[in-house]
Amino acid sequence: MDSIEVQQSIAGQLDQAEENNTSKMAEERVICTHSVQVIFFLLGICCLFPWNLFITAKEYFQYKLSPMLNITGHHDFADTFENYFSFVGSAAVLIGNLVNVALTDKLSIGVRMIGAHILMIASFIPTLALAVVDTSSARLSFFVITLIFMAIGNFGSSVLTGSSLGLSALYPSRCTVLLLCGWSMSGIFTSLLSIFSIWSNHGSPMLIGSSYFTISILYVIVSCVAYYEVLHKKLPQRFKSVGINEQSTRQDDQCQLLQEYQEYSVNVLWKKMDVMKNVFYETIYYAIVLFVVNFVTLVCFPALASLTKSNSDNTTWNAYFLPVGLFLNFNVSDLIGRSITHKLRWPKADHALLVVLAVARIVLIPALLCCNVASRPLAEGLMPDDFGFAFLITVLGFSNGYLINLSTIYCSAQVNDEWKEIAGALSAVYQCFGVVSGSIFSFFIARAVLSVV
Repeated sequence: MDSIEVQQSIAGQLDQAEENNTSKMAEERVICTHSVQVIFFLLGICCLFPWNLFITAKEYFQYKLSPMLNITGHHDFADTFENYFSFVGSAAVLIGNLVNVALTDKLSIGVRMIGAHILMIASFIPTLALAVVDTSSARLSFFVITLIFMAIGNFGSSVLTGSSLGLSALYPSRCTVLLLCGWSMSGIFTSLLSIFSIWSNHGSPMLIGSSYFTISILYVIVSCVAYYEVLHKKLPQRFKSVGINEQSTRQDDQCQLLQEYQEYSVNVLWKKMDVMKNVFYETIYYAIVLFVVNFVTLVCFPALASLTKSNSDNTTWNAYFLPVGLFLNFNVSDLIGRSITHKLRWPKADHALLVVLAVARIVLIPALLCCNVASRPLAEGLMPDDFGFAFLITVLGFSNGYLINLSTIYCSAQVNDEWKEIAGALSAVYQCFGVVSGSIFSFFIARAVLSVV
């Protein structure tokens, strides 16, 4: 009986200490200045930089993987490399987000953010070296090495994404909107880089690849420095020293209480699991939406949509058809969809219509198959026109940006302040499961389409 009374007494003191700490947190709010908003936007661009960079460098990788460069004539990766990129990249992103969630109470957010930038730079430097080396006699080796470094870069970017979402959840919602808009701008930036490289290098794939990865290294360095100078230095010390989701239990005035309380706990891990479970149940609506939206998007984009050919006889337009009609179109539409959520938020939180809209996007998959995919005779007459394809990509991009932004904002707003960081990190995990599932499904659809050409 005495031990039970002691346990109840300690638990009461711990709850009181947590309440006191919550009031301290309210007094120590982070400030969302204009410079902070700009940095969140720049971080958003950096979050998806490796992914967008690899999937938009289509001409470069087709050149490096072209069968005519390999006298052995083994497996043809030139037409299917995007399937492998999607699968490997999304798997690395999923693992990175799970690791990030597991480390939120082990490593400070500053260590995770800066470490993620370093991983991305470390993956781009060898990739740049491969761009200037003749790999025509080792096409398979080049492909495998590229996949490895792509996985490393996407792992780093996923840690950066999850950490950034968790950090933005501590600020007003406009910072989250700007971070997510940066994701779209990342795609626009790499699409414009692709268009500029084709124009300035007169279609030289080697120069295109070199310029791609040189600019990417420079940008990641700028992003890291900007984060450290503007955000990291201005964060309260409690955010720098420990994981954000353990703020309320890591204060000096609670350490002794926690040590005593743990003597009566069955397992501290169960407490954390209960928190994760509660956050999941509170955000289940948005978990479904984020999963379905990302699943449909990854089935369609980029592997399946990039198989579409223009029906124009204009060789100049054919060279720019995918960079403009697909990649730039998708990312601009995605950015517009994300930006609208700053002013318009419909449907409201917990509304079933949000799930209905996400599921309705599935119709875009058969619609894209009706386009001029891989120049199949079956597709001709259904929707072979370039305008029809561009319209579908616009709808795909706009709905992707709008629904993801809306669900991510609602996801963080649904939980108590002390769990916003972990809710933000979990929203990234929900998306990753959709990305991985969509990539796997897209892999088989794309190969099936190519097999009947």
